[in-house]
Amino acid sequence: MKKLIAIILAAMMIFALVSCAGKSDDAGKNNDTPKNTEEATEPATEEATEEATEPVSTEPIEPLIDAFLDEYECVTHGKVDIMFNYAGDSFTMENLAAIIKEAAGLDSSVTVEIDEDVFAELKENYQDSGDGGGAAGNGFVWPDPVTVTFTNPATEEVVEREISFSFRKCLPSVEIYPNGVLGTCPEDSDATMKMAYTKLIPYTISAEAPNYEGYEGEYTEEAVKAFFREVTGLTDEDAYDLTLVNFDPETRGEAFYVVFSFKNAPEGKFDPVWIETAF
Repeated sequence: MKKLIAIILAAMMIFALVSCAGKSDDAGKNNDTPKNTEEATEPATEEATEEATEPVSTEPIEPLIDAFLDEYECVTHGKVDIMFNYAGDSFTMENLAAIIKEAAGLDSSVTVEIDEDVFAELKENYQDSGDGGGAAGNGFVWPDPVTVTFTNPATEEVVEREISFSFRKCLPSVEIYPNGVLGTCPEDSDATMKMAYTKLIPYTISAEAPNYEGYEGEYTEEAVKAFFREVTGLTDEDAYDLTLVNFDPETRGEAFYVVFSFKNAPEGKFDPVWIETAF
């Protein structure tokens, strides 16, 4: 009997030791798993972020810059025409650089810079240029040529070019191209649209005449657009876009812009005529 009791006690002790060992192993495994996962994922994420932010273009930038100037400098005046809206909103070095880089096909990592004092003078002259003009050729500012420096941080290639700009205020463009856009040389603007502009002038409002009183149609976007297409003869919707900027059918009597633009202008350029009116 004593032997049987001894055997049973020994068996219970062995079972208890085995159970404790199993729990210890499981706990070790559970503690290791999150730690190993963190160590495996964090470095990979950091590495991917670094790769995404590093400059990626190692191609020479000088050929792209020269091709841009060959294509976008006005043949008549030798200037690169750019439209902005109000200077405080859109006439910035960042926006000017973005327009040039996109048109030239330069990598986003490339920097485009003008001396700060020189750019400040460009901006001041632009701000002092008045309200621009709705017809092609009106409202341009033609400053002296300025040095523009292009730098590719991936290759440390630096290219300097003397560029002549012409800047034009396009008042309603804040709703269409809020950060500016390449424009057309005055001589290259669509001739039909330029002639049609004279037919828009009678509908232009002023401080003395803040509303045009002769419109008798429905005050809807569709009806007003049809009216101005008939007035101007710019009825070909495949050739001429028409945008009513700030038009609200619920607020008759408030000013809005009538903006025609030539759809077949060179790629990347905006060729508009516009007036401000109110019915």
